[in-house]
Amino acid sequence: MNENIMSFDDFLEAIRDKLEEYYGEECRVTINTVTKNNDSIRHGVTILRKGYTSAPNIYVDDAYEEYRSGKSMERITTELICLRNKCKDEIDFDADLFTDYEWVKGHLGIKLVSRERNSRLLVDVPYKCYSDLAILFNVDVSDDEIGKGSILIRNEHMSMWDVSIDRLYEDALDSMVRREPPYMADMIDVVAELLGQRTGGEGLPGFDADTLRSQMGVGTDGGCCMYILTDQSKINGASVIVYPGMLADIGRTLGADYYVLPSSIHEVIILPDDGDNDRGYELSALVRDVNESKLSPDEVLSDHAYRYHRSTNWLEPVADPVSA
Repeated sequence: MNENIMSFDDFLEAIRDKLEEYYGEECRVTINTVTKNNDSIRHGVTILRKGYTSAPNIYVDDAYEEYRSGKSMERITTELICLRNKCKDEIDFDADLFTDYEWVKGHLGIKLVSRERNSRLLVDVPYKCYSDLAILFNVDVSDDEIGKGSILIRNEHMSMWDVSIDRLYEDALDSMVRREPPYMADMIDVVAELLGQRTGGEGLPGFDADTLRSQMGVGTDGGCCMYILTDQSKINGASVIVYPGMLADIGRTLGADYYVLPSSIHEVIILPDDGDNDRGYELSALVRDVNESKLSPDEVLSDHAYRYHRSTNWLEPVADPVSA
């Protein structure tokens, strides 16, 4: 390493020093370490103005890589200041409401994550097991200017509210089914819609849904061999698979067992089982390839496919052929 390049810890200290120099007594600058999904660690800076109780956490991990690639500290600091000055100082949220479980239960959300990849996080939060995954809980907070945010529920919150994990789970499902109903669509329709959005809604010649079906050898009668499943917001939408009766309803609609591909924490892909015994292994390899090449570490849900069995109403991880 170039001896003139600061270590990451020194970089964080330098960022704090420069921001404190710029803001002076007007703000308090703190460096934060945040554990994200899959135990990935992110580092951020918070610039809290006097008279306020909250401020956005601005992540600086990418800024360090830019610094290592030659960007000056002065430019990085200036960009952070510009970003902070564009941010709202405080969301419109009454913190006292968070102590009232009757209010909280109407705003509960869930998030599906890997148990194996989140071993450190799961020590500090309540969760429910689902297959080899874990269901986490959060309180959704919305603001007209900054949009949707959430607060992860931790063990200390459970003690404050004096509620059981089973009640939290039931209330969270009730809240999510009401506020974030499931969204399931023909994958070809989704692709055609995205292409239309990218061309101002006019679409591209030869890329309408019926043409795509014809090119893929799929009938134009609405039948499809692949579906995307998420929620209305399409944020942490993979969690809809735990909605009561969701997987069983899909099995009845398809009239077959099926595979669930965890394409990310935001959605899953549904693929009917065609009877090929090797199909699950191939799909798991596809999931791993997408995880490694297309997703950021905190968006990965699992590294293998799942098979839903209608007879047992069970979602089974597809085992590696070596261990199967």
